[in-house]
Amino acid sequence: MARKAYSTNYEKVLDPSGANIIDPGLVGGKVRVITDTVTIPAAATLGSTDYVIVGTKLPTGSMVTGIKLVGPAVLSSISSVNIGDEGDLDRYIALGSAISTYVQFGPSVATGMCYQITGTTDNYIRVQVPNGREVSSGTIKITVEYVVE
Repeated sequence: MARKAYSTNYEKVLDPSGANIIDPGLVGGKVRVITDTVTIPAAATLGSTDYVIVGTKLPTGSMVTGIKLVGPAVLSSISSVNIGDEGDLDRYIALGSAISTYVQFGPSVATGMCYQITGTTDNYIRVQVPNGREVSSGTIKITVEYVVE
């Protein structure tokens, strides 16, 4: 079998001239991980359009490569969440099952796959309950993986 072509970034590595400088997050970047939990008290419920900001501010220019979500054990049958940001409420996971027997891997939405943070409305990841859904008491665990530098 013969080589047909090189990928875009591979061609830039072969010719590292000024026009071909590659963002370090695309080749040879450092993987960073944010792990966080959201605890919903028994007396409270996250209802439609409620949200919680997760972790810390993502650096502008970083690229989100993965998200994992595990929900609490005590949930209603309509429990689901969106994982996104202020600019796009379900950029990473749309209607992710927030049930403890499931581990949700994302991004499950095309716009979230290898999404590069622009620094406008997308620096903070948030868990949001979509319209008509709810999440009752328990702990939601979330892990955000991103590449930077």
